[in-house]
Amino acid sequence: MDLLDIVLDIAQGAGEVLRKHRLDMSMLKIVGETRDDVTRKIDVEVENYVISRLRELNVQSILICEEHGIVKIGDNPKYVFVLDPLDGSANYVSNLPFYSVSIAAGKYSPDIKLGDLEVGVINYVPHNVMYIADRRNNKFEIRGEDIKFEEFPHEKPTFVLYLEPRDIPKMLKFLEKFWNMFPDLKVRIFGSASIEISQTLLRKFSAFIDIRGKLRVVDIAAAYVMAKVLGAHIVDPEGRDLGIYEIMKLPRFSLVVTYDRELLDKILQVLKE
Repeated sequence: MDLLDIVLDIAQGAGEVLRKHRLDMSMLKIVGETRDDVTRKIDVEVENYVISRLRELNVQSILICEEHGIVKIGDNPKYVFVLDPLDGSANYVSNLPFYSVSIAAGKYSPDIKLGDLEVGVINYVPHNVMYIADRRNNKFEIRGEDIKFEEFPHEKPTFVLYLEPRDIPKMLKFLEKFWNMFPDLKVRIFGSASIEISQTLLRKFSAFIDIRGKLRVVDIAAAYVMAKVLGAHIVDPEGRDLGIYEIMKLPRFSLVVTYDRELLDKILQVLKE
């Protein structure tokens, strides 16, 4: 099987697992907890499915995932897969239709970087839509019913903006500068980074901004591949493309995603100040 075929197979199957257990209250049980997140039984269930499916397909690989960490499948890994089994778990728990399975893959090397990933698939499970990006031939495809705009279709800039008041004076200063620079903006937060970035890449939002430093490589790997295929900027607060980060080091990110260079420069200016 081609690498993209494997990723599509896994994304589709993992989505079916989420659908199957959507109203199963036992799957919502918390089985682990960290300072930033909780692990529910459904997260482990999806990851177990993906691990067993890769073994069934005899794909020699390294799987980087949310709950199991780094999993080696076979003796001589050929590929790296980066998996978020359920992006938007709070929405899934509440039966709100905004969550996804997110998978990216590339050829294995010990120092593989985000920029080395070749394919990415985001399965927007409740809407049965797949966003498929392949850097090998610079192709993007939507399977299912959705719209990709050629330019932002709304009258006011609309941002997805994630932040946390850990340093309240600093955050209030940031918000003051931000609103002074963008007085007419609208803000949306839906709780699934991979879908929100993909919707930004479909030009439904002007920009996606997350300055918490919490997003993991599993959260953004497939969206990164999609951004590169579609020609968008996806950078850290210093303006550096996220492709420079080594996947195996399990980095966490603050980032900005947009098509608009002028808009990006303004956002980075506020972050710098």
